[in-house]
Amino acid sequence: MMKKIAILVLIFLIVSLYSSGKISVVASIPPLGYAVQMLGGELIDTNVLMRAGDNPHIYTPMPRKILEISRASGFVTLGLGIDDWIVEKVRSVNPSIPVLVASDGLAHLAIGKPGAYNPHIWLDVKLYEMICVKTCAFLIELAPEDKDVFSRNLGILLVRLDSLDSRIRSELLPIRGRDFVVQHPAWDYFARAYGLGKEYSLATGSEQNVGPREYSKILNVIKKEHIKAIIGDLVTPSRLTESAAKESNSKIVKLNPISIFNYFDLMKGITKGFLNALK
Repeated sequence: MMKKIAILVLIFLIVSLYSSGKISVVASIPPLGYAVQMLGGELIDTNVLMRAGDNPHIYTPMPRKILEISRASGFVTLGLGIDDWIVEKVRSVNPSIPVLVASDGLAHLAIGKPGAYNPHIWLDVKLYEMICVKTCAFLIELAPEDKDVFSRNLGILLVRLDSLDSRIRSELLPIRGRDFVVQHPAWDYFARAYGLGKEYSLATGSEQNVGPREYSKILNVIKKEHIKAIIGDLVTPSRLTESAAKESNSKIVKLNPISIFNYFDLMKGITKGFLNALK
């Protein structure tokens, strides 16, 4: 009896997900999913593997997500180590699925060991615009008959992103050039794009805590530069960050690079957080 119920539930899920006649596109992380949703509109069923705030380093897809992948018409991944492993899993359930690696061809910042790159490329709005352009081209390949709609949506989105970029630049002028301390090295692209100073991280590119010598150096930077707050993580706690804040009499401003699905709200929140930490 239970087996029959399970089969009926599976059939219901398949029918409910794919009876609309739309093509389905799966994105690995929220910033990519938001781009697909804004570009595809009502013409695309957009599914995102990770929820806003999920940790990509420990994420495991739920069975429903595997089902979505198995029936999807396309998959959008970022690359740069943050979600590469997902591509292999996607190929295992849908070998012929077209895949867009959104970071390919864009300017990457190195991190940690040689050959490793910082994956948080969407935190530079101009680079995110390029991701949106590539995503639009990918959707056109999947559904060429809807090219005009996708292209029109891209034009609208790029205008809004240009406005967002200008707003962030203007709002961050009071803290331009200021060095800052972070729980983990997620903010290099944001700092480079908007004229912030050097990022000092309490964790390495492989998410390991820095050693005692580097920790002592960072504490000295906090005191010398009169840094009043450390950029912590909204999702993952860190004892080392808490210790550094306590020893330097600093507060912790908690942010996360994928904590909000809406890209505009995400970037506005990050901007506000940096102003709160460094102003």
